[in-house]
Amino acid sequence: MALVGAMVLSTVAFAARPFEPPAELPTSAPPQGLTAYEVLSSDARPTEGGEAVLADHGTAPLADRAAFSVSRSADRAPLGCSGIVTETGPNGRLPDSALCDLWQAPFRDRPDAVVALFELNDAFRAAFGSDMCLSSAYRDFEEQLALDARKGGLAAPAGASNHGWGLAIDLCESAYTGERGRWLHDVGPIFGWENPDWAHAGGAGPFEPWHWEFADAVAALETRGAS
Repeated sequence: MALVGAMVLSTVAFAARPFEPPAELPTSAPPQGLTAYEVLSSDARPTEGGEAVLADHGTAPLADRAAFSVSRSADRAPLGCSGIVTETGPNGRLPDSALCDLWQAPFRDRPDAVVALFELNDAFRAAFGSDMCLSSAYRDFEEQLALDARKGGLAAPAGASNHGWGLAIDLCESAYTGERGRWLHDVGPIFGWENPDWAHAGGAGPFEPWHWEFADAVAALETRGAS
């Protein structure tokens, strides 16, 4: 999984409080190729091997993630998920091949988001002895419509939710409250996952401490005006 971890670093520029790095850090360079923006754009094309590789955006976060590195057995890895974005689609209409399974069925998200989330979950499990409990991840268009109807407009309109891009999760209360919630706010951004500012108390949107997003990929979409 070391190679996959290095590839995921290409999509994420993290903003988090500093952590003491270990004495030795990996020195191999991450793979080069398409940027996250290019993969998300309609003009992105796969490489000759059929896979669009995300380019490096700097290796500084490697120290922070290495400080939280956890040995992972093969059965804990995201099965069959390379972490490379090769396909996209409209919000809520992503093909099955554009999604990877998370550890808790039936939840899935985009490959780069999933690999980073598995790494965060490894660190969470090492700290607390259990996986992060999920209550939602990717939502297709119909699921977004149904939720919008139930929530009376409190949910994002169908086709505008970051769940529909495979870049968001909702957590169970046990994962986002108390000591675990404080830990996630400190450590989550190291792995690219954040509870966005709008979801904080007093933020621009509804208070949703359970809602977490793969931040830099969401920012790339917002830059394009896709969400």
